[in-house]
Amino acid sequence: MERSSHKAPARVARLLRPLCSTFRLGLVVTIGCLASATAAAAQMPSAPVLQNAWAAPGLAVAADLGGGGDGTVYGLAGGWTPGAGRFQLSAGLGWQVRTGAGSRMAYGVRAAMPVLGRTSTFGAAAFAGFGGANGKPSGNTIGADSTASITQIPVGLSFGWRHALNAGRGFSFYASPYYMFLGGSGKSAGLFRASAGLDAGVSARFGITAGLDLGADRVRPEGGPSGILYGLGITYTLSR
Repeated sequence: MERSSHKAPARVARLLRPLCSTFRLGLVVTIGCLASATAAAAQMPSAPVLQNAWAAPGLAVAADLGGGGDGTVYGLAGGWTPGAGRFQLSAGLGWQVRTGAGSRMAYGVRAAMPVLGRTSTFGAAAFAGFGGANGKPSGNTIGADSTASITQIPVGLSFGWRHALNAGRGFSFYASPYYMFLGGSGKSAGLFRASAGLDAGVSARFGITAGLDLGADRVRPEGGPSGILYGLGITYTLSR
């Protein structure tokens, strides 16, 4: 009887080992899905710079909405990360509607690279982007953005924390301090700003992003970020 009692825990451990392995695999996949919620974070004027600290392998598309006191931008975007998850590329195209200044096309591209904690709860990434808007303003009012074009180049770091739930769900919080170079038809300038965001994986395919961006301002007629910017996005993962 004594020998049998010693063998029982070993038998239970052998039976549970496959279940534990499956759980760990599911946990890794769930956490990996979180970064796909920001696959469309390419920088466009009137949108916040939201960049997660991780990159989930695969291809994703998203619909984005951003804005603030000087206008709103509506966009579609996509992101791709290779199987190893070492970097992420994203690009977006949209339409910027400015208060009292008509509308124009907006675009952006961005590259991000996780530099710390690619498979852990805490992580960090470096990123750089290029974005802008082109189009002659129409119906200008006093104080409106009078620049025909603007270029935005953000460079920064992102620090995040993530938590996996079940059935392909989870969430992550991140903060991204960055420096933005501004150019175009107005005067060149540089600003320090920071953003904070939340990514939520509501399923293995769908994700939601929300965040804010604030910091140094630029005089509105010269173009560039001013005040607090908000951003919302819905992402669908095509492949992994």
